[in-house]
Parts: sequence; structure tokens; C-alpha cells
Amino acid sequence: MRRKVFSIILGTALAVSMMAGCGSKEAAPASSEAKTEAKAEDTKAEEAKTEDTKAEEGEAAEGSYEFKDTITIICPVKAGGDTDRNTRLLAQAMQKYAGVNVVVKNVDGGATVMGMQECLDAKPDGNTLIVNGTDLFVPYMQGTSQINIDSFKTIAIPVIDNTTVLAVNKNSGWNTLEDLLKASKAAPNTIEYGGKIGASNQICGIAMNKEWEAGLKFVDVGNNAAKMTALLGEQTDVINISYALATDYFTTGEFIPMCLLGAEKNELLADVPMASDYGLKDVDFSKFFWVATGPEVPDETVAALTELVKKASEDEEFVSAMEGYYLTVDFMPGEEAQEFANKMYEETLLPYKDAFLEQQ
Repeated sequence: MRRKVFSIILGTALAVSMMAGCGSKEAAPASSEAKTEAKAEDTKAEEAKTEDTKAEEGEAAEGSYEFKDTITIICPVKAGGDTDRNTRLLAQAMQKYAGVNVVVKNVDGGATVMGMQECLDAKPDGNTLIVNGTDLFVPYMQGTSQINIDSFKTIAIPVIDNTTVLAVNKNSGWNTLEDLLKASKAAPNTIEYGGKIGASNQICGIAMNKEWEAGLKFVDVGNNAAKMTALLGEQTDVINISYALATDYFTTGEFIPMCLLGAEKNELLADVPMASDYGLKDVDFSKFFWVATGPEVPDETVAALTELVKKASEDEEFVSAMEGYYLTVDFMPGEEAQEFANKMYEETLLPYKDAFLEQQ
């Protein structure tokens, strides 16, 4: 009996053992698949993590540039004018995002050449910038300087100044551009157009005479402040001026804006007519506000400066301030900005080069 029971127990144990063995052989592949799938999921997760890390590192790299020293912006004209004002407003906006002080240094002389030369002579670390506009081309066009826009690395153009107007004194008796041109054609070369010799406003006078047969006589009275003083005192008959600089005189009616000297209407100056409103060719002497640095400054630094100016141009206070002066914030980075500036030179200044040189 014990032998029989033992045999039964032994047989049962063998059967269980065989079944267990069979079960483990069938379960093995399932376990392997699970491990493979788990490993694949881990790999995917790792890859995703890697991509996220790369993206984070890329974002960090874009914003990782640190300015370590004071940034100096050279304004190549005297303090007090529109270029100086715009420079100081830009510097204030840039300082919010630079992490360092941004200061303005006025270096007047040589029709902006002295300021541009100081920027070129500065240490090529990107801490010295230059601002300018269409006047940067004039000395080069005259042949008095070899410095031009290609002498620098353009950072950006953050602002377009489409506010240049032709203005007369209320006592002139002229209320429209037609009145002025009628008087000038009746007595050619007697109505005085006051400006600064060797500057773009002198070329503007040449353009008006050519395109409108205006017959204006150019008289050198000096910079913007001197032009307004001369017009107010009736020491000259007509000037071109950025509207914001003479807002008080336009508001009181002492000055009358004859027309906007631009290629298109400025909606912020909707009441100022264009020359084309009188059936004449628009004479475009709008201005751009250009920011650059020396040619040896590393591209990485120039890119960081471009991003800094972009942030400044998007700053709400800066935009509001510019619009308060009727200016348009229209950010253009390096290459695009340089192409824009060169196009303006070729279309608005270069056609009058010969006549301009004759007046020198």
C-alpha cells in the first residue's frame, strides 16, 4: 500500500514537473517580447529626452550671449536733434535687455565722418556702435571720405523716419505747395531754401528743383536747430525738417507744412499732403535709423547685438515713444537692413550726384 501510494505521489510529481517545464518553455518567448518592447519604449523615451535636451540646449545657446561691458552708441551729430533723440531712446530700450549700461556719446564733425571713424577705430569687441541715416552716404558720394556702409557690419534698422516735410513761415503768404511753386517760377532763384551744405537736405533741394522745376536757391544756414531759427525769423523762406522737431510751430500755425517728402503717405501725419496729391513726382527724403559696428567684430557678437536691438524695437515704451514722434518702428536685421539702405542711396541720392558736386 505504501509502495502504491509512493508510486502515485511520484507519478504526480513527475507530471507536475513536466507541465511546469512545458509551461516555462511557452512563457519564455512572451517574457522576451515584453522585455524587447520595454527596451524599445526605453529607447524611444531616451531619444525623446535627448531631443528635448537638444532643443533646450539650442534655446539656451540662442539666449546665452552675455554682454559684460558698457555698450557705447556713437551719435555722429550734436546733441539736441532728431538723430540724437532717437539714439537716446534706443539706448534706454536696449539697456532693459542688455544686462549692462548702454550710453550715448556724441561725436560731431566732418558730416558724420568723425563719429564713424571713431567706431571703426574702436576695439572690435562689439561694445562700440554707430548710428546714422542717409547722411552716412554723403561724404562718400562727395569723395571726401572712403567710409561707406560697407565699412561696417550692419546690426539693424529699427526705425523708419517718414516725417520730413517742406515747411514755410505763415507770413510767406503761401498756404500750399502750388502757391510756393507758382511764386518760385515767377521769380526763379530768389526764394531761399535753407539747409546745411554737404548734407542730404542740400540734395533734397536739388531734387525739388529738378523734379518740380522749383527754382529754389540753396542757402547754407546750418543744422536743424539753425534752420528752424532762420525760418522763424524769416531769414530764409523754406526748409525741410522732421515734423516732430517743429511740432510746436506747426501746432501754433507759425510754420505751414507744404508737403511730405516721402515715397508714401504717413498715416500718423494724415493731414500733410504728398507732392503726388498735386500731380507732381514724390521726392523721397524720408530717413532710416541705422545701427552698426566695426568690421572685425565677431559674427556671434553681431548676432547678439541684432537680437538686442530687436528686443528693444519690440519694447512697448520704445514703440510708443517713436509713434509719439510720428516715426514707424519697422525692424530689419543686418543684411536686409543694409540692402534697404543701399537701395535708398541708389534711388534718392545717387541720381543727383553730379548736380550736388557742382554746388560744392
